[in-house]
Amino acid sequence: MAPSLALVAIVLLVSWMGVAEGGYFLGDWAPLALSLATLMFAVSLAGWPPIPRSRVSIVATGLFALYAVWTFLSLLWTPDRGAAWLGAAQTLFYLLVFWISIGLVSRGASRRWLVLASVLCPAAVAVSTALILVPLLGELFDRNRLLGSVGYFNGEAAFLLVPFWAAIYLAGSRRTNPIVRGLILAGAVPGSALIILTQSRGAMLALVVSSFVYFLLSCQRLRGLLVLAPIAVAVYLSFPGLNNVYLEFVHGGDPASALNRALPLVWLATAGAGLFGLLWGLVDERWKPSTGTVRAAGTIVVAGGLVALSLGAYVSYERTGEGPLTRGQEKWGAFVANDKAGQEQSRYLSVSGMGRYTYWQVAWEDFSTHPILGIGTQNYQQTYYRLRTELAGSVRQPHSLPLEILAERGAVGGTLFLGFLITCLVAGSWRGLRRLDAEDRALTGALAASVIYWLVHSSVDWFWQIPAVTLTAILYLAMLAAPWSATPSEAAPARWSLRLCGATLAAVIIVAVAPLYIADRYLTQSYAAEDPRTALALVARAETFNPVDPYLPQHEAELAVRIKDWPRATQAYERSIELNPRSYVPYELMASYYERRGDAKKALSLYHEASSLNPLASDVRRDVVRMERQTR
Repeated sequence: MAPSLALVAIVLLVSWMGVAEGGYFLGDWAPLALSLATLMFAVSLAGWPPIPRSRVSIVATGLFALYAVWTFLSLLWTPDRGAAWLGAAQTLFYLLVFWISIGLVSRGASRRWLVLASVLCPAAVAVSTALILVPLLGELFDRNRLLGSVGYFNGEAAFLLVPFWAAIYLAGSRRTNPIVRGLILAGAVPGSALIILTQSRGAMLALVVSSFVYFLLSCQRLRGLLVLAPIAVAVYLSFPGLNNVYLEFVHGGDPASALNRALPLVWLATAGAGLFGLLWGLVDERWKPSTGTVRAAGTIVVAGGLVALSLGAYVSYERTGEGPLTRGQEKWGAFVANDKAGQEQSRYLSVSGMGRYTYWQVAWEDFSTHPILGIGTQNYQQTYYRLRTELAGSVRQPHSLPLEILAERGAVGGTLFLGFLITCLVAGSWRGLRRLDAEDRALTGALAASVIYWLVHSSVDWFWQIPAVTLTAILYLAMLAAPWSATPSEAAPARWSLRLCGATLAAVIIVAVAPLYIADRYLTQSYAAEDPRTALALVARAETFNPVDPYLPQHEAELAVRIKDWPRATQAYERSIELNPRSYVPYELMASYYERRGDAKKALSLYHEASSLNPLASDVRRDVVRMERQTR
């Protein structure tokens, strides 16, 4: 009971971050990291650390630990050590959650409890978000799409969809209470509505790919299809109305009225799906069809699905005269060209990458020029502005986790992370499929499909920096890698070597995260302070705890300018450039500072440097031309 409750508590905290901008900001995830690390340190010293206890779990944890160590080592060669420190600390946080989760399952924590909590919590968030869509329309939508509680369109979709296949498994499982089955199915419908409102194409791609994994690995395929049926019907019926909300935004109409028209059908479908789950659960408790009947029905359904797919492909070919390969090539060409045709009807009809192809080109160039070490953790932005081939927006990540790892951590980091994923997915799933009963094999398939969803969607977006999304996948990976036969807690404390491992990991995380968090708190207080001298004192304290963050001296310089402390402002700008020499931003800021002070030559020199680091920036080029005219 105790390990299960502890694991559920972690899931609840992760889901809480889903209503706090996805836990993206340091101030949201650092308290949880420090709390878990402190508890880990205490229980390790007491003699009962949660330790991985099977060969697969030990190998997976070891690979993840080596990846975290390599991430930290990149501070030695990265230009912006402040960003690298932050990224390495977050990776350590993920490692801690993975380590604790495997250890708790080894002590007897229930996988089903974790999966149930990870399904119901996002469903509750979806229901609460749907209830406030109309009154908070201006806050929850941006650029015609739903931001949601995560604060990012695709992040909101991923937060709701990572546990989707786990929900499908639970809603179709005989071991799940009928009331709970009804709640799971009822919660899936508002979540589906929100996903439509996000207009996330990556979510649809990842859902399709992960569905093949689910039905390949699950030994309860017919049950899975029966669970999918009411959700599919709800999506089919509600899609026109919900897509019309997007169209109202695009064409300057009344999206609030469109939402008011669409939501009643969503709630009706929610009630219908919940009732279906409840009634099916009650019938399931009292009637068990024969194995032959189930196999025959499954065969018919699968055959019908294949026929439907074949007919769909044939009808599409008859209409367009193009085969799947030709159409795929056309879509890829449109993606590369950033063709937005079709978005006037729905984003799902367009394959525009919104600049992603350029992001990926830069990441691949980073990997090609730094194949072994990479350019450094979270330092993609340092090269992006210099290497990009077209204007594609301001970004911090390449919007692809595999490319992000290769570009920033090189082949070494890529090999370690790939080994970690393979150990959890392949070894864990294979072991489960060989040794477990039908129910647990179905659970293994659901966990693997959920992780594949996260991996595919993360391959076209930036979810590593959103803990509410990534930690759910980390928990599922831990469930796959953990031993299925729990080791009971020993009466005597663990050996000193095991206690030392747990205490050391916890201490490292505290040392890595605490200074960042303290500096962040001081910086927040500095922004809130009305007196610039008080704000300066606070930002100076922040710099003592985080001396490598280039944005702290930038803020210090701005405050020094306000009180006309020119020597301090100059020193702060110079320190910002020293800490972030490959970014154009500190050069541009210091150039503007010298321009305001009347030093045109110094300003021109800095503008030239900024332009060389960001050659496509038209505003910087205009600054260069303007200052050249002044210095003639």
